[in-house]
Amino acid sequence: MTRARNPVVMLRMVMLGIVMLGMLIDAAGLTRPAAGQGMETEGRRGGPWGREGGMVLPFLIRSANLTPEQETKVHGILSAHRTATRNLLEQLRRAQDELADKLLAAGPVQTADLQPQLQQIGQLREQLLQDSAQIALEVRAILTPEQLAKAGQIKARMKQLQSEMHHLFERSGGRRP
Repeated sequence: MTRARNPVVMLRMVMLGIVMLGMLIDAAGLTRPAAGQGMETEGRRGGPWGREGGMVLPFLIRSANLTPEQETKVHGILSAHRTATRNLLEQLRRAQDELADKLLAAGPVQTADLQPQLQQIGQLREQLLQDSAQIALEVRAILTPEQLAKAGQIKARMKQLQSEMHHLFERSGGRRP
């Protein structure tokens, strides 16, 4: 029996791919501050997949109950994009490290000194965002209208639950994390 035919292995590979897609969307900057330092801030935006960014999309896809054929297609889509995504993420990490090095270097630092790294980070995030949107569109194209409707219902319910939790937390006098 080959690995590709084992349904448990296939399901794990699909789920791993979906998690990677969520991480890709997150890395594209949908849940990060615009400056690119990787620091989390209150009130971060979530982009098209919800407040918490990319991790909602994998959950929604999982809830669509993919057929084995769809799982295979999703795996293929993610595999086809994996190398390019890894390369972009590595370039982004290096650019962010260079920015941090400049910010922490001895001596004065001017905005103009940071512009090359900021521009590179912005371009890499834009490319990651474009690539993640393309991946999402390719995955979306294999879903049936019923699966899309179910995913939409689950997303709406998740949003409602998040709102309820936020309301309960605020009413209890808690501060938002």
